[in-house]
Amino acid sequence: AMVKTKIPPDVEKRIIRVTKKNPPKELTVQIFLDAANHDEDDESLTIKRNTKFNLNKLANIGTKQSMASKITDSFSPTPGSGRIFIGFRTSQTTGFGVHLAAPLMPTVEREAIDFVDPALREFNSSLLEVAGILMRLALEHEMNRIGMLWEENAEERKQWEISREEEKRKQKEKDESNTKSGGNAAAASSGAKDTDNDNDSIAGSLFGFASYMARGFKSTVVEAIKTVPEILGEDDETTELLNPRDDRPLSMEERDAIVLMKAFCARPSTPDDLVGQYLAKGFSRCLPSQTPPVLTMDGVVRGKDARLCHHGLEAFGVPNVVRRVVHENAKEYHSMVAGCPRLNINDLIMSLREQVL
Repeated sequence: AMVKTKIPPDVEKRIIRVTKKNPPKELTVQIFLDAANHDEDDESLTIKRNTKFNLNKLANIGTKQSMASKITDSFSPTPGSGRIFIGFRTSQTTGFGVHLAAPLMPTVEREAIDFVDPALREFNSSLLEVAGILMRLALEHEMNRIGMLWEENAEERKQWEISREEEKRKQKEKDESNTKSGGNAAAASSGAKDTDNDNDSIAGSLFGFASYMARGFKSTVVEAIKTVPEILGEDDETTELLNPRDDRPLSMEERDAIVLMKAFCARPSTPDDLVGQYLAKGFSRCLPSQTPPVLTMDGVVRGKDARLCHHGLEAFGVPNVVRRVVHENAKEYHSMVAGCPRLNINDLIMSLREQVL
């Protein structure tokens, strides 16, 4: 981004006295972040290989990384490890997964940003805030791009869901067929013996059936009077009711969104934590009335409008819910940066009211 400076005269005089040159009237601020996932070995973002979910834009699944990707990976910042560049790379980190190149006023050693001199501190802090604004705009732009791709591939995701339901139906029919075959074989082996005693046991059978119905009804009522944990199971992580099955592999858009959101999960900048604080201040000043965007199962929305999975309520078709696997890969972003609330019963009630015919 091109930045025009407007420095107060008194501050400008002090900068000239310290640096022996006039401060720039225009300057360039550049940021670099890798907004696409290229790591095929990242277990947290693994895509299932043997699947019918074949989106055309999945990033070369099962193939070797391209040379361009390898070169990019060699200098791409990991979360919290972005560096400050003042001509050359310094030892100062940004606290984000974003590199920043800007004509900041360095110390004599050019290894750190000068926050000691009051005039240089004012200039550097303002420029860092501008860089934070640029980071927020870059996040908005990339999430908007991901949202457009998400909408374009909606039909392909729908086709995968249809294929999965068809496979589940066939598997269920197969299981029922196997069970029925086993039951018929057992009935045939005992049929001859039962026939000889049919006439003698009619009365006893009727009495036994009546007794069974009485006992069975009572037993059913007792079994139903249980606490919710007893019905659902103690282990929430393995209870399908609390954690509805979601075996669709991550799409390319979701992988890119995860990498992008991880880049903006802030860490304390080192060795000077003021750098990260000024960047975060600029980030929050940009679009202050709008929370950062997130990718939900219905597309990209503002964080306050999205909902995080909670105890299986998402299975009822509540809109704008973040997939569990996406949330698990970028928890800090959803909770701290975007401020996404958890799904609750009020959201479910509102959703059901809107779905009434």
